[in-house]
Amino acid sequence: MPQVNPATIALLLVVLLGAAWAAGLLRANYDEGRATLLATRARRVLVTLNLRDTWLLLALSLVMGWAVAAAVERSAWVPDSDGRLVPALALTSVLGWLFVCAGLRRLAYSIASLAASLVSLALFTPSPLTNAGLSVPALQKWAVELPGQTNLLLLMGLILMFALAGVWTSWWIFRRHNGLVALLPSGTILAVEIINDTSAGLGFFVVVWLAAAASVLLRLNFVALKENWRARRLPHAADTGWTFGEVGVEATVGILAIAFLILPPLSSSDISGALIPGSVHTDLAHPFGIGSGSGPGGGIGSVGYSETVRPGSQLKAKSQTVMRVNGDAPIYYPYWRGIALAGWDGIQWYQLPSTPEVPVRQQPLVAPGATIPRDDLPSDGQRIQLQHDTFQVIVPPEQTLNTVFSAGELVSVNQPSKVRGIMTSEAGLPGLVPALVNVAGDNSSPSTFDTIDSVHFANRMRAPYTYSVTEAIPNAAVDELRSAGTGYPAWTAPYIDLYSGGVSAKGYSIARDAEIAALAQTIVHNANATTPYDQAKAIESWFQERGRFTYTLLTPPAPVGVRPLDYFLFTSKKGFCEDFSTAMNVMLRMLGIPSRQMSGFGLGVIDDRTHQYVVNAVDAHSWVEVFFPGYGWIPFEPTPDNVNAPITRPATRALLNSPSTPSTEATARPRPSAKEPVVDAGGSTSNGAFPDIWRQVLVAGGAVLVLLIIGILLVARWLLAVRDVPRIWRRLLFLGDRLKVPRHRGDTPQEFGSRLATVVPPLDEEVRRLANLYTRASFRREGLSADELAEARRAWHRIRGSYAGLVVGAWRDALRRGRVLSAEEGAASENREPSRRR
Repeated sequence: MPQVNPATIALLLVVLLGAAWAAGLLRANYDEGRATLLATRARRVLVTLNLRDTWLLLALSLVMGWAVAAAVERSAWVPDSDGRLVPALALTSVLGWLFVCAGLRRLAYSIASLAASLVSLALFTPSPLTNAGLSVPALQKWAVELPGQTNLLLLMGLILMFALAGVWTSWWIFRRHNGLVALLPSGTILAVEIINDTSAGLGFFVVVWLAAAASVLLRLNFVALKENWRARRLPHAADTGWTFGEVGVEATVGILAIAFLILPPLSSSDISGALIPGSVHTDLAHPFGIGSGSGPGGGIGSVGYSETVRPGSQLKAKSQTVMRVNGDAPIYYPYWRGIALAGWDGIQWYQLPSTPEVPVRQQPLVAPGATIPRDDLPSDGQRIQLQHDTFQVIVPPEQTLNTVFSAGELVSVNQPSKVRGIMTSEAGLPGLVPALVNVAGDNSSPSTFDTIDSVHFANRMRAPYTYSVTEAIPNAAVDELRSAGTGYPAWTAPYIDLYSGGVSAKGYSIARDAEIAALAQTIVHNANATTPYDQAKAIESWFQERGRFTYTLLTPPAPVGVRPLDYFLFTSKKGFCEDFSTAMNVMLRMLGIPSRQMSGFGLGVIDDRTHQYVVNAVDAHSWVEVFFPGYGWIPFEPTPDNVNAPITRPATRALLNSPSTPSTEATARPRPSAKEPVVDAGGSTSNGAFPDIWRQVLVAGGAVLVLLIIGILLVARWLLAVRDVPRIWRRLLFLGDRLKVPRHRGDTPQEFGSRLATVVPPLDEEVRRLANLYTRASFRREGLSADELAEARRAWHRIRGSYAGLVVGAWRDALRRGRVLSAEEGAASENREPSRRR
């Protein structure tokens, strides 16, 4: 069955309407703002749409909705929202406008709006309805699995929210003419976006929304005024709308200038959790944390780092500096690790829960500078390299989940910290919350961890904050790792078992695990790899081989019910770090090799002036660590991203200790996105040599430039589209008001034209000629002849060439004197004088 999408439906409707029109079944009529669709054979009016004074309001409401929906799509509140929110809101906004123009009352509008919102939800939700191969069994399976798909439910809720916002806005704008109430949904959503997103790019969408919202309020006010005039049969000046708009543009520009130049940013961190208890963090959309509700563990930050890792997602990190690191250059551990994840359910990685077989413990307080009690470091001091680094974290601590980052295994931190890991030496009750150990005041000797998965700060810290760590980096040659053997300690069992506790994610088949195991065996067999180290390197090289896989931040989504891992390995062969590292991890465990999933950041780039590593949110990364008896956890890099390269170790201990051993210290290198900023010595980000303030100025300037171009195009159309004499005369009246040419009650066109011609001597003849022709057009029964109309157009063509310069010059002179005189003020001041005797 062909794919069903909005374009298909729109095409079908156009074809049906075209066929009905060609067959003479339908006819349309438009007269004075009222459009009527008639069925010719039945001689019956099918629908009547009152479109008077709605076109501009519709355009403004669509622009306003686009600004909010595009901003939310850019921030990716939930996964896979790109290209869905904007059309969903636009569709329901247009349908709501049509419902109002058709004269539907409140109840009928509510029913029609609900139906339109559900149609929009069906069209823009990824489901069998919008995928190829639609069938009843596929729909039934999708519906059964829907309650367990948190992210899809969030996406559906977001689409429905924007769809309802569209019909709400249309009702209050076109039916109730209440702009303030109409702005509530989009304004509230934008406010939440501003609270959660402090990146400079948001400024453009805010400017567009503010300008459109101010224009909607202005237009509604003017429409209400015109309706009042019509009801009272009051005449009004033809150019009143332009004067009204002029005042509104001045007010809008003033408001935007105040917003950009005076008001400070609302926040530099995500405060939605404080405002809305239990709110869902916007970064649920980020792959480093997708689907945290379906597995144990896993808080979510807002800088690309999370304590859950889920393959098959798309990376949409916002570029910003996360931290700056100086100290010893990491040689054989080119990452800043945050957390080690051991639990895998087929869909995502998570922290191990505490069980009788795998007792997970937490030490609530390690004193500043104290050595962390652990047993997984080599007893031979030559097998590790101690190094010291200082981290300056720029972002608020909740965005990094209060994580203590380090290169390699943490030995000590100069801040109070808490440690979590496996501890088999201490018996305790199992539970999802790890039992506390080494509590202050306990007189027993400290118990040691078998291995440590994460270290967090014990106290809340304020950004920017600085901390120093001592780390242990594995220092091993290739021949040593090859001879490490397979005498794994008992506590490594959860790192060898594929599924923690034998539990896999519901709704997904694990049938292809056998194929993955066979693939792993084939890889190591073809590489003649017999030791765990050689097997790990063989799998790493297999993923790194050019042309086999494609690295992309926009991972193609797996079909409904298909595991992203299976889809990545056997079908799409496209993904980013989480897909590659997950696939390698699963293969290693199927070979009986203990491994774990790492989440943190790549090294970043070196600042040549300060010799610091500058770590950006887009440096968020996921890689693999393999346990080797006697040496500890060793990192491997399967992701072919041309940024994080596999680690090349010396073949022997002698070469390892050689002074000529190459260092992996990073130099300036590209990040995954071509749009990433350059980072200066002060920690600010910019698109070149400009500091942060210039980025905001450039964004604001670009928005103003776009609005200016739109204004110029509208003015050009206002001047160039004039073809009849009455409209030409209205343009001359507008010019006269700008030039302060007095208009008296009872003036004839010749009298006003004479005064205007005196003010613009180069156009004297053209202005007087147009005044005479306008008089003939107004009072002669047969109007103007073809020759007279051509003469009027030639005169207007000559005036039009100087028109813009005259208006701009008049505004400039008025501004120099202190203010611009509006048409109403000019008319009012002059109308107080008695009319001249003629």
